[in-house]
Amino acid sequence: MADLTGLDLAGSMIAALLTIMVLSYALGDNPLFRVAVHVFVGVAAGYAGAIAVRTVLWPRLVDPLLGEGGPAISSVLVVSWVLVLLLTLKAWPSTSAWGSLPVALLVGVGAALVVGGAVTGTLIPQSLAAMDTLNPGAVAPLTGETGLERVANVLILLIGTVTTLAYFQFTARRGPSGEATRSRLTTWVADVGRGFIALTFGVMYAGALAAAMAVLAERIQFLVGLFFSLLGG
Repeated sequence: MADLTGLDLAGSMIAALLTIMVLSYALGDNPLFRVAVHVFVGVAAGYAGAIAVRTVLWPRLVDPLLGEGGPAISSVLVVSWVLVLLLTLKAWPSTSAWGSLPVALLVGVGAALVVGGAVTGTLIPQSLAAMDTLNPGAVAPLTGETGLERVANVLILLIGTVTTLAYFQFTARRGPSGEATRSRLTTWVADVGRGFIALTFGVMYAGALAAAMAVLAERIQFLVGLFFSLLGG
């Protein structure tokens, strides 16, 4: 680590202190860890608020009213200001009901974006990939695979997609005793889908764990580098 002076040294010392406070959680929950978490949440919330004011609220709500050519009033601006004012009423219990409309719009638009992104970015591409040709002579558009390797990948993707969807099939026939039962084939297919789901969650957990270990290694390397930099100084 290069020699540190002035503000760089102060910033590095604060970063090292906060890192040690967070790592102290390895010894159990303690006040130092809680202070570090509160600082992190506060800084993140303040940064997000500043970004929202700078990139959304000010240019879209204030600038049109303070333009050089005078206020540029439009229907979009009026609706936006009304929704903002209604949302601020959520701060008081007596008027919080008036803020339900903008909150409902926020939740609805957010849910629509999430569902739309899942359909267009995951479900449709996954379905198209599962319907890919099994011709060994075809070439995979992304990886360039051909031959048996490509066919095996397509088969695994097809089986995983079908069995996973079958796992979430909750209809069943009612037997003579009145109990709802699945056929053996449906049960077996659902069990295979459960295995694919477990494998997916395992891979996701392994990825999160690997990312956490990488961050931990980087923080430890930072602390060691800062320590030797101070000794050298």
